[in-house]
Amino acid sequence: MIEKLTAVLLILLPVQFVQAETVTVPLKIGFPLLRQLVVAQLFNNESGSAELLNDPDGCSEIVLSDPKFSEFDRDLRINSRLSAKLAVKVMGQCQPLMAWHGHIQIISSPVIKANNPQQIYLQVKHSELTNQNNQRLTSGTLWEQASGLVHPLFDRFHLDLRPSINELKNFLPLFLPGHSQDQLDQMLASLHLAKMQVAADGIHSELVFDVATINAPQQPEQGLTHQEQLQWQQKWQSMDALLTHTIKHYAAATKLDNLRLTLFDILMDARYGLQDALQQDQVDDPVRHWFIDSWTRLVPVMQQISAENPEYATLALMTMVTATDALQALDKLGPAFGLDISIDGLRRLARMLNHNDDINPLKYDENIDLELRRLFQFQLESENDNRGQSSLNFWPIRAAMAASDRQLDNWVPVPQELDHYLSRVRALLLNSATKTVARSALTSRQQAVFRKLLLATAWQESCWRQYVVKNNKIVPISSSTGDTGIMQINERVWRGFVDPHKLRWDIAYNVNSGSDILLNYMTRYAIAKAEHERHGGIDNLARATYSAYNGGPGKVSRYRSRQVSQAHRKIDAAFYDKYLKVKNGQEMAVAECLGGSKAITADSQQPKTDSVPAIKPLSRPDVATKHFIHDEAWIKQQDRNHFTLQLGVFSSYQAAKDFIRQQGINGNFAVYQKQKNKQLLYGVVYGRYATHQSAENDSARFTHIKPWIRPFKEIW
Repeated sequence: MIEKLTAVLLILLPVQFVQAETVTVPLKIGFPLLRQLVVAQLFNNESGSAELLNDPDGCSEIVLSDPKFSEFDRDLRINSRLSAKLAVKVMGQCQPLMAWHGHIQIISSPVIKANNPQQIYLQVKHSELTNQNNQRLTSGTLWEQASGLVHPLFDRFHLDLRPSINELKNFLPLFLPGHSQDQLDQMLASLHLAKMQVAADGIHSELVFDVATINAPQQPEQGLTHQEQLQWQQKWQSMDALLTHTIKHYAAATKLDNLRLTLFDILMDARYGLQDALQQDQVDDPVRHWFIDSWTRLVPVMQQISAENPEYATLALMTMVTATDALQALDKLGPAFGLDISIDGLRRLARMLNHNDDINPLKYDENIDLELRRLFQFQLESENDNRGQSSLNFWPIRAAMAASDRQLDNWVPVPQELDHYLSRVRALLLNSATKTVARSALTSRQQAVFRKLLLATAWQESCWRQYVVKNNKIVPISSSTGDTGIMQINERVWRGFVDPHKLRWDIAYNVNSGSDILLNYMTRYAIAKAEHERHGGIDNLARATYSAYNGGPGKVSRYRSRQVSQAHRKIDAAFYDKYLKVKNGQEMAVAECLGGSKAITADSQQPKTDSVPAIKPLSRPDVATKHFIHDEAWIKQQDRNHFTLQLGVFSSYQAAKDFIRQQGINGNFAVYQKQKNKQLLYGVVYGRYATHQSAENDSARFTHIKPWIRPFKEIW
């Protein structure tokens, strides 16, 4: 009867099968860290040596010093200096028997003992002595004395990984918020070390644990609430701040130019990559992937610098590297395993780096970072030109060193002023280019390319504009992604290096900063990678430099690559079209993308107008139908802290109007303009609400749309 009842229950009750995946994370104790730990435990005399022979008479001594570690036939080889003085005491005086100086080589294997599964021991296999003439000593009094003392010395060594493993146990749950406590407990209980072996760079092991899938219901994507948006912004800003803080920390630790340059490359590629990630849909969190990928790229450089500086080779670094590898492994499992990078998790990761409570490594500061500028040779306004003091000097950016042409500040030209305005901007650009190349090592031909490059870049980025008029006010030209001014310098990418206020309001500062960024990309990337020696010749320097300027250091060859998106291919082609016009003396053709006529241009051909589109006023409210469509002025008049419903974004004003007519609803519709990726778009909003709840209640009228509830201050 019981068996039948059990069978019935098994049929009627749903059975949930919990899928789990075994995660294997590499754990490496590099030789610099291993040496540091062995010296701390065994070579702990004041002189950093190990005294093996404890002679009560004080006549004899055997001393080990300066251990070095390497791999030998998959075992650990320890080569140490050994000095010996053997003597006997006769009538109160030491009578020397022998003095010897040479090396001892110890071959051992790292092992994990069953009774201490989180500790690593060294099991000595054999050893041999060699004198200063490299002759082996395998017998005799000295050999017997030394081998009898050295083996027990190294047998005493143990590497206790419990603090690191406990740190990881505290760390991992912070990134798996969807798991139950029972699932987390099972995961942590399964965590163990496996596969100990010696490699060319240290002792390698594996950290293994099982992680379960989460049975979270799949909800349709909805717009983020205001609070969720703030949390989302804090998260990605904290990620960027932590990455920047870590790069600064290790840049300060190395004196090797190539490693510091690599750190700079990682920082800039990461910041350009963050911009791309923020523009993607929030499906499976592209910013999380960006953070893990950037951090994974940083880890090998951190390990190189720790090898260069033993004080940076710590268990904390090993734990941080292992934690990063664990995040990467979990990320590869996919969304079913619920990886999420939390602020608390970032704080924990930061604490592994250092425990200085006076520094907040998650602080996202938009002000100039003097330490960042110093580390990467970003010259300050108050500093003299001290380029000869460092062979690095890859940051020549000046803080508006050229005299600012104040007549251009806050100038938005009307049509009759356009010719004069463009002549003044041209002079400013050429003056900046001349001063930039004057302190460079560019050849005369490369300098000529650079001048054309600066003119074409400013044309491509802004049509030579620093300001536009919005709502009867002059404001700096900017994009939705934070690109600012005539050179469209991204404030997020160059955070800490430049003054964002000056970027917006000082056209000369913007030009000089952009000019110096271009010089950096041309010299360190385009020329260094010999782009001018490829098909296309010296003009490739301009094309490669602009690709890097637009996409980051890693994109220097984008202009000639076949494996790029159509959008990027169009961007590079549009730039090159402008560059060729500048090369032919037709740079004043920029007038046409500002609404000028061919009469004031230097060429007779119609130039392309695919730069940032001019901001034109929207047409008056559409009263031709029962739908009253407000314009941007109506949005501007609303209380900034009140809310509206974002219904959609369209590629043309007509498409936005057609959408509104299709709704069959009367009320306060409004259309506003926005720029994204240099494309003019039209956003549609509906209604005005004093509270978030009232907006949410009214959103039900749009049954086939999931409106995004937004405060008006986010739109203007």
